[in-house]
Amino acid sequence: MSLLPQEDEEKDRLFVVALARGLRVLAAFQPGESALSNQVLAQRTGLPKSTVSRLTYTLTKLGYLSQDAETGYYRLGLAVLALGSAVLGSYDIRRIAAPLMREFALKNTISISLGMRDGTDIVYLETCRSQARVSVQLTVGSRVPLASTAIGRACYAALNNSERSQLDGELAARYGKDWPALQERLEQARQQYLQRGYSESFGEFERDVMAVGVALPSPAPGMPALCLNASGPAFAFSPELMRGQIAQALMQLGRQLVPGH
Repeated sequence: MSLLPQEDEEKDRLFVVALARGLRVLAAFQPGESALSNQVLAQRTGLPKSTVSRLTYTLTKLGYLSQDAETGYYRLGLAVLALGSAVLGSYDIRRIAAPLMREFALKNTISISLGMRDGTDIVYLETCRSQARVSVQLTVGSRVPLASTAIGRACYAALNNSERSQLDGELAARYGKDWPALQERLEQARQQYLQRGYSESFGEFERDVMAVGVALPSPAPGMPALCLNASGPAFAFSPELMRGQIAQALMQLGRQLVPGH
């Protein structure tokens, strides 16, 4: 979830600090986690534990969190699920993409995902896993860093100069002293994308995962640009195979989803 840095909150008169902090608590939950304590939520959000306690109490009353009666820990509530379903349902391209993505995954024995940028991350809107015994274990709602993933690099390469400059500032704030090296790698990936039409990340995000990505233009006015990636285990997919068969098939799928791009 993209939120203003805490030090900027009080500088914006229209910014509702309490709302932002509540959303920060919800964003602290990660896929696969069962329940979190107020102490863990305070550590993840950087908020005082007393503030977190008030926020979790309020969010529980509203149905966005539920509390375990035995441990007192919190998990995301059904109200969050309802919001998530509404968000996903607003992207019609998912209904178009899903059957084509399943066909792609089966034909190429590889996992494929459709994502959208949220700040310095990519959020998965749809995924189809390979039927192979070993596949990449990411699901709808998973977040991955833009800077080190093929899907993120494809998104980065498709931004215009103004958008890219703004994102560079966000990435610099996130990565600090590591940003110059990451920026150089992102620029290399952007140039590669302009030349070849796809991006790649071979063992950079996860050591044993090979991935290629392509960007899609906005399929409708006011809708953000989307991106696709195909990823599989390194023991089954060599760089040559990814750059040849998989990347070419992924670019073809992109043209099917958004003709004319």
